Amino acid sequence: MNSKTVNIIGAGPASLVAAIQLAKNNYAVTVHEMKNDVGTRFNGDFQGIDNWSTYEDAHDFLKSIDISINFKFVPYSNGDYFDPLAKKYNIKTSRPLFYLVERGTNEESLDQGLKRQALKAGVEIKWNSRISKTPEGKVIIGTGPKAADAIAKGIVFETTHKNYYAGYLDNNIAPEAYAYLLVNEGKATFATCLFKSFPNAQEYYDRAYKRLIETVDIDIINPSSFGGYANFFFNKNLIKDNRIYYVGENAGFQDALWGFGMRYAMHSGYLAARSIIENSSYPDLCKTHIIPKMEASLINRWMFSRLGNKGYAKVLSIISAKEDLISILTKKYNSNGTGKKLLFPIAKLWFRPRLIDKQCMHKNCSCLWCKHGKHDFQDVKTDC
Repeated sequence: MNSKTVNIIGAGPASLVAAIQLAKNNYAVTVHEMKNDVGTRFNGDFQGIDNWSTYEDAHDFLKSIDISINFKFVPYSNGDYFDPLAKKYNIKTSRPLFYLVERGTNEESLDQGLKRQALKAGVEIKWNSRISKTPEGKVIIGTGPKAADAIAKGIVFETTHKNYYAGYLDNNIAPEAYAYLLVNEGKATFATCLFKSFPNAQEYYDRAYKRLIETVDIDIINPSSFGGYANFFFNKNLIKDNRIYYVGENAGFQDALWGFGMRYAMHSGYLAARSIIENSSYPDLCKTHIIPKMEASLINRWMFSRLGNKGYAKVLSIISAKEDLISILTKKYNSNGTGKKLLFPIAKLWFRPRLIDKQCMHKNCSCLWCKHGKHDFQDVKTDC
């Protein structure tokens, strides 16, 4: 087999970024996707690429990993946040807090944009392709999350409201998490996120929706329900047999605080590709560029989970008086001092991932796709 041939399993953002980088460096790349298109897991919902976990702006980050912006990528800065008593706080940022992207099969989605770049670079994508045996040579596996450590339940809809975003902190609508509203160019996404109590998702969503109506004067046209889920864990086996690379949420790369994991996913795909091109250590690259941020995010999740409703109101009051939320969050994600060394073992011991065997969803299965079926979050079994 040609040593410059790479097979990639799954066509999510991590996989496509890896494919683009490899193809641009003259590798023959084949992506195997079990669906008939990219983005079929999603519903045209808006998500955010975080702009606070590093000092580097996400716009510059995409440029650094050789990705063009041929998809919806809209900066969002100042926004409104509501405490458990529905009191509003306007939070200011010196640069975009996040960049809004669309997920799904629509032309402007991140997924479709990356697909176009991959095809332009010469990547071959095999649709409806299920792999039952690991291909020879270098293989990258990016088949997405394998369990639900967090879920989102919400709606996408049309609206005449101006571009806007809002966040809600209240354990009665999103226990130890948040609800959010994102509006862009006549379309909107509203959802509540949960890190626990999954069986009660409908009840929490109903309360969150009521809070939305109470706090924002917005018309909701043609609403359509959606659900999503995220998986976070520290994978000790990022590479197997010196030829099989795990990327994206398949490798556990996710933000534990608020679930903004796309930046980690794309970065992991890029690092896997550079590891192959340069014959360098993929785990070492991840330990340098991604894992420290994941550790910080877990500490932040542990601290956030202890605030409670009184704590949320107090924190929002303090932050709203500051001139820049970005500087606060960036510092939280980039501190390597004594505090992090002391708190990380506590946070890691506290965290209970829902999937114990990270390499397979059921016993004695050799199929790479056993964990990659399209799930609605209601179908994900949990021990909540």
